[in-house]
Amino acid sequence: MLRKPIKMNWEKSLILISVGLIGLVLAFQVNAQGPGVTVSPLTFELTANPGDIIANTLKVSNFSDAAISIKMEAENFVAIGEEGRVVTTSEQEEDTTYSLRKWITITPEEFTLEGKGDQTVNFIIEVPQNAEPGGKYGSVLVGITGSMQEDGTGAVISTKTGSLVLLMVAGDLKEKLSVKDFSTSSFQEYGPVAFEIRFENKGTVHVKPKGYIVIANWFNNNVKELEFPQENVMPGAVRKIKAEWDTKWLFGKYTATIFGVYGVSNQNIDSRVITFWVLPWKIILGIVVGLALIFIFFFKTRKRWKLAVKVLVKGEKTSV
Repeated sequence: MLRKPIKMNWEKSLILISVGLIGLVLAFQVNAQGPGVTVSPLTFELTANPGDIIANTLKVSNFSDAAISIKMEAENFVAIGEEGRVVTTSEQEEDTTYSLRKWITITPEEFTLEGKGDQTVNFIIEVPQNAEPGGKYGSVLVGITGSMQEDGTGAVISTKTGSLVLLMVAGDLKEKLSVKDFSTSSFQEYGPVAFEIRFENKGTVHVKPKGYIVIANWFNNNVKELEFPQENVMPGAVRKIKAEWDTKWLFGKYTATIFGVYGVSNQNIDSRVITFWVLPWKIILGIVVGLALIFIFFFKTRKRWKLAVKVLVKGEKTSV
């Protein structure tokens, strides 16, 4: 979801775009929503050759009862942090290597959206003949320009929300993804076991790694193939991906290994191996203490047990 209140006279400032629970996952099925409007689809994943013209549409919906004035615009965006968030950039701050904003034309740019009404917005991407291969990233933003609530200082607040556009220009792509870190808790009492993979993209195009975490027990038998979520890693960024082995009752030493591929050519992901222990030590301690108490009881009463056995044996002989 793209959402960030800004003052109307700050149109060149950064707009924080929150993409919900799964960040830059390109399989979004939900609408972007801001105060008054929703936008769908949330994300466009496109491929083009130099010189291509690509046409797409999105739908802007007004879920309020009042009419609102809308202004459409295009901006670039970059990834921030490791959780999948992105932020749009102003023209002065944009990186021309990954810039898409200037290739986008939006129709209509301004319109009034009646209460509970919908509007189809068209946008085309004109890829230059001399476009360099690699990833280009932008956003089609919906700005509410009508009267909004004030922030307590008398300033009128505007809101922008919209869709992300990820374009791959075909050609000699540089795809280079590495596993920066693979980790889990080295010791825990019970499952589930949470894994964390940090992928680093040193290439020039976004990639979506896919694969498994293969888990083996201390007898070297595979006990689980855990598929990790497929999420995009932007160029120059590190992306944290989490997976969970949702089993509670585990015991012993385990080994986890990453296997997978990424990119157009399905290159192999770096193999990483980690080990961890799962021991329900409280249960084990309870059993040990219980056995110790039983041993102590029999040891302390051993003379009585011996006497009881002698009486029992002697009684059997007498009856014979």
